[in-house]
Amino acid sequence: MAGIHLDPAGDWRSISDLLYSGDLVVLSNLPAVSEFATFAQEQLTELFFPQDPLLAYKTIAPEAMAKLLGEWKPRFIHHPVSKRLVREIIVQAGADPDSTHFDVPKPRTSFPVGHLTTGIAFAFPWHRDSWYAAPPQQINWWLPIFPVEVRNAMEFDLAAYQTEVPNDSERFDYYELNKARIHTASQINKEVQVRPGATDYTPKVPITVLPPVGSVLLFTGAQLHASIPNTSGIARFSVDFRTVCSRDIDEGRGAPLVDVRCTGSAIRDFRKVATGEPFDECWVRRNYGEPPDDAMLVFPETKIGEKNRRLGS
Repeated sequence: MAGIHLDPAGDWRSISDLLYSGDLVVLSNLPAVSEFATFAQEQLTELFFPQDPLLAYKTIAPEAMAKLLGEWKPRFIHHPVSKRLVREIIVQAGADPDSTHFDVPKPRTSFPVGHLTTGIAFAFPWHRDSWYAAPPQQINWWLPIFPVEVRNAMEFDLAAYQTEVPNDSERFDYYELNKARIHTASQINKEVQVRPGATDYTPKVPITVLPPVGSVLLFTGAQLHASIPNTSGIARFSVDFRTVCSRDIDEGRGAPLVDVRCTGSAIRDFRKVATGEPFDECWVRRNYGEPPDDAMLVFPETKIGEKNRRLGS
């Protein structure tokens, strides 16, 4: 039976063993997590000043909110402080910086029902990240920026970790997603990106974990989880990032993939913690196969309109 562990004893390999087996882990004693939450709070307070970030949705229309967040989120994602703190969190957790690779931190927003719930504030249905072409070794790190509650957090179906769930992941191709993400901020009333999810599925016993601000929740990309429809009356702000361990990939360690039918791979999004370098392309192709000639392998970090990084460029 899956469990939830608070600050488990042992090294990083033992923690990853728990995660790969389907457990959840909360780490509450990493100084960089608290620093990251404070940094994000300051950013959001400045962004919405003089309004309260949790209540600003009441006076900012969905179209204006999408524009505001669409301009701010890339700045936050690629801010040197954000990237520094992600790397410090990973090292403080005990992961090896030479074999651990990370992707950029992504700020997430969940507005109360009736406001912005598509595009840049998409409310995810029941899904696994593995349906979005995440590698079996992906570990998700999720931290709240302001306190969360059961009416605006995430929920998990731990019982389905190794059980096939009906889904439409065959519609998803990661390289096509990279092309579609350019228009995410403009999606106001209708979601146009392919977002795979469970079909006709209701968990029997969903579980909600509420990590306090200053702590981080860890789970693998194979966990079935969803955004809880926000009925709290306040916005929920969180940040998540992901890691993969090259040693685990080489050794064949990772989460089970029981119902994945998507194509493409997100592996090129990750950079080595120690150096910031991407995976060697020959290594990637040896492990994940040859991509299509017209694939956008990595979403461009620069502003829209600059040259996209494509195969051979």
